[in-house]
Amino acid sequence: MSSPHVKRFGGCMALAFVLALMIGNQEGSQNDYGLAFRQAIFSPRIGLFVLIGVLVFVAMTFWPYITPYLLRPGVRPLAVGAITVLASQTLLKWSDDGRVGNGKFSSVASQAANTSGLAPTAKLFFSNYLSWILFVVVFGLASAAILLSQRILAWVAAGLAVVGGIWGYTAQGSVRDFLGTPDHSLGGGVLLIGYLTIAAAATATALAKSDVADSRAFLNRLLAWRPGMPLVALGLLVGAIGFVQATWFSPQGSNQTLSDAKTYFEGNGLANLAFQYLAWLGYALFVVTLGLAAAATYLRHRILGLAAALIGAVALLLTLITMYDMTDLAAAAGVDGATGPWQNLGSGGWMACAAFFVLAGAGLVAAGVGSRTESVEDAAPAAQSSDTLSRSFSATGSSKVFLFAILAAALFYPPTATGFWQKVLVSEIGIYVLLAIGLNVVVGWAGLLDLGFIAFYAIGSYTTAYLTGALPHRPPSWLHLSPLLAIPFAIAICLIAGVALGAPTLRLRGDYLAIVTLGFGEIIRITANNNPGNVTNGPKGAFGIPHPKINLGPLKFTWGQNNLQYWYLLLVLIVIVVVLFNRLEASRLGRAWAAIREDEIAAQATGINTTRVKLLAFAIGASTSGVAGVFFASQIGYINPENFVLNNSILVVAYVVFGGMGSLPGAMAGAAVLTWLPEFLKDQVPAEDRQMWIGAVVLLMMIFRPAGLIPARRRAAELRGLHTNASSEVSAVPEGEGMGVTA
Repeated sequence: MSSPHVKRFGGCMALAFVLALMIGNQEGSQNDYGLAFRQAIFSPRIGLFVLIGVLVFVAMTFWPYITPYLLRPGVRPLAVGAITVLASQTLLKWSDDGRVGNGKFSSVASQAANTSGLAPTAKLFFSNYLSWILFVVVFGLASAAILLSQRILAWVAAGLAVVGGIWGYTAQGSVRDFLGTPDHSLGGGVLLIGYLTIAAAATATALAKSDVADSRAFLNRLLAWRPGMPLVALGLLVGAIGFVQATWFSPQGSNQTLSDAKTYFEGNGLANLAFQYLAWLGYALFVVTLGLAAAATYLRHRILGLAAALIGAVALLLTLITMYDMTDLAAAAGVDGATGPWQNLGSGGWMACAAFFVLAGAGLVAAGVGSRTESVEDAAPAAQSSDTLSRSFSATGSSKVFLFAILAAALFYPPTATGFWQKVLVSEIGIYVLLAIGLNVVVGWAGLLDLGFIAFYAIGSYTTAYLTGALPHRPPSWLHLSPLLAIPFAIAICLIAGVALGAPTLRLRGDYLAIVTLGFGEIIRITANNNPGNVTNGPKGAFGIPHPKINLGPLKFTWGQNNLQYWYLLLVLIVIVVVLFNRLEASRLGRAWAAIREDEIAAQATGINTTRVKLLAFAIGASTSGVAGVFFASQIGYINPENFVLNNSILVVAYVVFGGMGSLPGAMAGAAVLTWLPEFLKDQVPAEDRQMWIGAVVLLMMIFRPAGLIPARRRAAELRGLHTNASSEVSAVPEGEGMGVTA
């Protein structure tokens, strides 16, 4: 085993063996632990995994020869498209009808191929593995076109990809029409997107004038061509689906599109404005807003941009009014068991809202840019942010384009999700995103490893429980507050707790600091469990923490059991924290944190008061965790010490590392992905295998992208080296970077 090639081959074979054990329902049982081994080894299917191992070995051994081909135009979109098609045919549902098993592609295909009465083209698509053969042919042709730089092959692959996508999409539609039940599965639509992406990859190959792709430059040129135009394209796509095909009302009953809803509510007492919207006004507003936004972005016309933003905002408001009137009237009539407004809505209305939102955003981008003709090269880089994502897109208005797209998804996607995913979005993803943002200050920016961060979460929760009167010791009447009013108190107490933790640890770094903070977290949890002076109610915890409410004159609102209400409250909190922290990162204090993280002694020598700066990092990070604790306590209504165990602290650290230490969007992305993944895997793999798959994802991430999903620029430079640029010239240090050097 002295040869590196032999060692590498052995490692690849071990990978093949582990994969054979991981994939499939052969985990064994308590009565037969050898079942997994026998199923993996003595079944012929292990040959597939051995082949994968050999391919990995060949790829690693000949990587320098393969790399030039991977840099060719079309490779990345081809990979994305292929993964999308594979996901649609293996992971996603193709039917919601309970008669089709689990509704995935394999179940639908096995029944559709033998069903008489189904459209012949649909039967053909699902029969004899034809869909898989088509995918292999399209992928093979596109790959060959890229490797050989053959334009004819590329055009053939693009044409076949378009045909395959449309064929699969219409085949699913035929199955849906044949079954005749409401169906909102996404398999066919995602398949179409995957094939269109492959077609785009093949087209890029056919039109390429260089052998090396520069995706970043291409996207920057695309964004800089007409700032805001990508939002117009997005609005056109989302709006067209929303107004033409998507369900607006009764998704589990009569499944009505916009035109169906107009017919349904005609003569039923719907308010005239709402009825006119269903009849013609909605379409007209969409066309007018789209036309104005497109003209404003193309002509770079400020007045047209403002007009598009204004009409888009009015159209968005009218859409919401129409949706409210529809559902309020239907609830009064007891349609589908609805008990109030905003119930029994489909995705169509929310897609229309999203379309108007992004079109209005395109108008604002165009109005902001005006008639300036700034080239990509002249555009100022995003010097205020240190993450690599922000710096990758330097085109004028690109940050606003991404901001409007993300806000549209955050505002209008959750109402279309199922109740399960709405709960996950609030109680898992949203809360941990807020915690990760706070810990990123301590770990990512200041470089202080904190394994007791969840203690501040507990302090915020118990502060809320006390101030709302949910603990044995109740506050005086003048201090009895609602959860929203408890936020400033929770922030103040967590600030003090953060200073209390930071003060005795000022001389500690690395592992020693981690051990002390770990102990602090355990002290808080054990104290809450031991219930000194009957303050915390011990293991029983706090019951009956009220939901948040607003009572300001005529403005009265109480949050209840609806997860969507909490999502929008959480979204407001996250936006406020992100805006403040984004300003903080580029401030004098943010640069001081970066200096301490890189070299504390050097930072002190330059005049930075390291004691004050480190205490501020602990205090500010703790305050964010306190806000999350207030939200958690008021949303759940019940807390006990078991909600704040050490495992949660470690998870938050893992989210920050996975996303990218020191990167604000990275920390948020890491928390979102790693909290979403376990819930997604519930429907994909056996429960016993779930942690294994999560571990595999984290392991692969740390091997191939150790700086994180969206790494901080400085962190990426530390791992990749400081001389990755083609130029060997020494580059100046930007003022916003503080100390250090740039790649």
